[in-house]
Amino acid sequence: MRRVEIHGDVGRLAAVVRVPHGLEAGARRPCLVMCAGMSLTKEVWLVPHAERFAAAGFVTLSFDYSTFGESEGVPRCRLNLPQQVRDVRAVLDFAAGLPEVDPERLGLFGVSLGASIAVAAAGHDPRVRAVVAVAGPMDLTRVWSALPGFEGFRAKVDAARRRFAATGEASTIPLHKLVAADPQTVARIEADSARFPEWRPELSFESLRDLFEFRPEQVAHAIRPGAALFVAPGADELIGAQELPSAAARAPGARLEVLPGARHVQVYEEGPVFERLLELSLEHYRARLAAAPGSQA
Repeated sequence: MRRVEIHGDVGRLAAVVRVPHGLEAGARRPCLVMCAGMSLTKEVWLVPHAERFAAAGFVTLSFDYSTFGESEGVPRCRLNLPQQVRDVRAVLDFAAGLPEVDPERLGLFGVSLGASIAVAAAGHDPRVRAVVAVAGPMDLTRVWSALPGFEGFRAKVDAARRRFAATGEASTIPLHKLVAADPQTVARIEADSARFPEWRPELSFESLRDLFEFRPEQVAHAIRPGAALFVAPGADELIGAQELPSAAARAPGARLEVLPGARHVQVYEEGPVFERLLELSLEHYRARLAAAPGSQA
């Protein structure tokens, strides 16, 4: 594992590369870019997944989005989703230049809002040969507009956006308030926020307008045929049951898998749900990112 710096659109992105043990000199392996969820940093929640992928022979690259963690950008904790998609593409640029990576075998792994970002990035970037999208919303306008009191909440966000445009003033909202529908996820946030001092589980309030307007399933049709695997927890209290099936129906040759009875937070926690998710993901990556005949795998 080594720390690296990547130059993105709005500044430096902090990242960590994990390389499989015993990689032969000159060998090139497929690389998986880890797309974290809302406000999460490279140290939080997806480390076990990245470690397991590396142990299975994949180079992995975990990073902090612009304005989060150790990456640059202001105001801090600003959830600019189009920018986060551009961040992913900058990370792909960097990954393609690593000596351990085969630039023809690039993949994405995203969970929760990271799944939304991964799908959008795969729809915009034909270099992505495999994407696994787990427990993520695919049309956030649809998700948020269905919530009680949404219009009043959006009016407050719009007012904050106008204030930011006029003054540069940015207030924040705690992450747990945005995921209050899922007590298990709230409990995990509260338990882990003290364990990861570099993680600020909050968002700039004015930036929520980007969240409301993000529709990654609109570019799902442009993902490489057969490249997408969607994995839906069967008892997800955060993400509507229609979200992943709707995007899977648009992505050419996509595969949809349901984890029966699984809750949203269980895709992060080592156990039977986690193991099944890793099994499905590795099966997909091995099939989609197989070495070309005669290449140095």
